[in-house]
Amino acid sequence: LLPEIQKRKFRWFTETDISISEDEELLTLMRSSGCAQVLIGLESPSRTALNGIETKENWKAKQLHLYKEAINTIQSHGISVNGCFILGLDDHGPEIFDQVYDFVNDSGLHEVQITIQTAFPGTPLYARLVDQGRIIDENAWEKCTLFDVNYIPGKMTTDELTEGFRELGMRLYSEECT
Repeated sequence: LLPEIQKRKFRWFTETDISISEDEELLTLMRSSGCAQVLIGLESPSRTALNGIETKENWKAKQLHLYKEAINTIQSHGISVNGCFILGLDDHGPEIFDQVYDFVNDSGLHEVQITIQTAFPGTPLYARLVDQGRIIDENAWEKCTLFDVNYIPGKMTTDELTEGFRELGMRLYSEECT
């Protein structure tokens, strides 16, 4: 597929996980075919926060120690990594905002995306938070934006999550960070 895409001479991006960093041939083919960026859901720089984020296996938690090396490998092939983080996971306290900021700076990520954990109605996360009495406004699809808080976080207040998210966004997306 990638040699065929290369013939078209256009730039493209995709979503993947860090395991592509283990395949030099794939990375070389991706870049030569015009891949400019990969979006990778890193989710959190905290191993304890990653525990349980996946319903069947803790794959991401097991890979955390490889994140920085994987980012460097991918970006050394001329492919920008857009690292995505979810804020407000059950194990996140107010310290997560500095942890994400520090990870972004230490890892050399070219791009970063931050979102707030969002419990979409009908998902296992939503059901769990309803069972725990942590959903603020049930079935509020208008709050499923990835930027609104509609649940009670585990280790901080909703105000701390909202304000911390805003402040982290200002820090990450300021001119001095770009």
